[in-house]
Amino acid sequence: MKLTELGEDFDLWKVDFHGSKDETRRFLENLTSSNKEIKLWNHQLEAVMRVIYSYEVMGKNNLLLNIVTGGGKTAIIGACIAWLKMCHKIDKFIILVPNLIVRDRLEKDFLTVSGEKSVFQNFEFFPTELRALENELNVHIMEEGASPQGILESGIILGNIHQLYESNISGKRNLDWFLNKTGNFAIFNDEAHNTPALEYTKVLRLLTQKTVFRLDTTATPERADAKPLDSEMIMEYGIAQALDDGIIKSVVVYQPDTKIIELTYTNKVTGEKKKVTELDSEFEKAEANVKPFQWIMDTEPMKKQIAIALRRFDEQKRRAKDRYKPIFFIVTMSIEEGKRVRDTLNKEFNLGRDKVLLVTEDTADEQVGWKPDGEPLIAREAATDLGKVGTPFEVVISVMMLREGWDVPPVSVILLLRKFCSQVYGQQVIGRGLRKIKEGDSRQILAVVDHPKLQHDWLWRKVGASGVRTVDTEDVLGDEDIPATPKIQKLVRPENLIEIPAPEYETKIDFDAILKKIPKKEIAKNWKQILDSVKYDKDKWIISKTKIEQMRKLYVDKDRKMEILSGEDIEINNEDEQKEILTKEELEELLKEQIVEMASDLLLEYGYGGLKKGILYNVIMDHIKLRLFSGKTLSETKKEEIEIVLDNLEEIRKNFTQPIVQGILGGKNADK
Repeated sequence: MKLTELGEDFDLWKVDFHGSKDETRRFLENLTSSNKEIKLWNHQLEAVMRVIYSYEVMGKNNLLLNIVTGGGKTAIIGACIAWLKMCHKIDKFIILVPNLIVRDRLEKDFLTVSGEKSVFQNFEFFPTELRALENELNVHIMEEGASPQGILESGIILGNIHQLYESNISGKRNLDWFLNKTGNFAIFNDEAHNTPALEYTKVLRLLTQKTVFRLDTTATPERADAKPLDSEMIMEYGIAQALDDGIIKSVVVYQPDTKIIELTYTNKVTGEKKKVTELDSEFEKAEANVKPFQWIMDTEPMKKQIAIALRRFDEQKRRAKDRYKPIFFIVTMSIEEGKRVRDTLNKEFNLGRDKVLLVTEDTADEQVGWKPDGEPLIAREAATDLGKVGTPFEVVISVMMLREGWDVPPVSVILLLRKFCSQVYGQQVIGRGLRKIKEGDSRQILAVVDHPKLQHDWLWRKVGASGVRTVDTEDVLGDEDIPATPKIQKLVRPENLIEIPAPEYETKIDFDAILKKIPKKEIAKNWKQILDSVKYDKDKWIISKTKIEQMRKLYVDKDRKMEILSGEDIEINNEDEQKEILTKEELEELLKEQIVEMASDLLLEYGYGGLKKGILYNVIMDHIKLRLFSGKTLSETKKEEIEIVLDNLEEIRKNFTQPIVQGILGGKNADK
């Protein structure tokens, strides 16, 4: 998405705010006052000014701010609400969010709670003589069972976008009140990259008729469907600039020091075992069939990753010096894997369950303890309070839950036990640890433990990682070992850039590239035909054992020769052993659970709401029935057939591309 440059006229306007209303000048005079106890950061002030200039001088009212996670988007939204209230007499503001995690955070920022200040009070957005306007910005939370009367009586209406979906009774009622019972309003669309969800877009379109101003905010402007947002970007404040300004932590990546030299495969049909090494011609082909998560989620590799992460966690605790409570954040693909990690932390690393919090779609509203006042503590609330003094949890495991909007500055270590295919989701996860801890030193790092087999190099470029370190479980790093924050290269005179044309030379025809250019809408229309033509190789080699050779910096003589220490064989066929123990009925339930999670993950990656899960689940199950069960129902299949499908779930998932899912969920209108 292109950034709209406001040009020299904007720079001149900032001198005396000519062309703006007198009320706006008074607002900006107060906003820039040097007497304030809490001041906006420079980029926050710049963002507010760009919004005001775009609306009042340029006449634009559908704007987008791309502000890095940790860059203070909430304060910018609060300042813009105060400006519209004070200077343009707008009395009603809708803040839309994609999920409950974001809603919970904004509720704390905008509600005036006993003993705590709202964002308006903290930053004193209103001049002293107009401070009473704060009282008119009371907050109504749209939630299940809440009376819509609050929509009329409140200045700010905050809610999950699903509370305006026509597919549920509550949403249809709320939407009707906005369209037929209120006056005009301003909309703040937080985490705007979620708008590819069809109903999300529909709601915004319906509200347009009464919307006098709309501001979208996001840290990841790339929509899951690769289409640009429908608002105009007027400012981009990214990771590189935020690092340069010292606003966010530096990301340092740690990866295990391993080299695979031998693979043992088992043929699922014949049971034949075969060993191959890097010297064998078939090694590359065999290795390509190994699922990425097998390098990290089988017992021994997973324990190694956890050990490295816990070592980094100990170092972060030392840096905290008891000034704050660091948090260890773990991300897995499935709920079952999340439970395995929790149990491993408990049994192998002696971390009691009272220190480890598991948050999934199924457990978000489960009780995990008690509040000081004796009220039940649910998982979602506990996740929001992590890092606060007196809270028991120091490790949190998330399965597709804690992403945008979950802002816990003490997150100091992130362990990735899953592969990211979505650039948006990958950045969101790392973003959870970017926000600086105010009490900490000016130089803070976020330690991320990754595995090279996950091939996340693109992600480390995106988040401006300071370095990628190869470590072992026993390595202890001091502050002097942390790579320095990278120097940010800046283009001083872009007008002097000379565009050099690409060289012309003969090339071979790339048929794969040509196929990729086929319009996605054609794929979306023919999704069933495409899925029905997919073939799977049931006679597939899968990994059963890896032998790892570790290289350590152990110098054995004065010539500083390096000794190579061979690691032990790592048995990683625990899943197969588990399947043999399970009955056919248990395998059927396991498959259903895995397909539900696959559907949830696909909806998240491609920007659809969770209400479509049932539709996608049924299509995936029908596809498996046709292509892998020879048309038989799940109850009619043999146990071995279900095991083969469970082994091929990742292969199945690859066929449900974005255009395919769009076709499934969009139906006849998918190509529009």
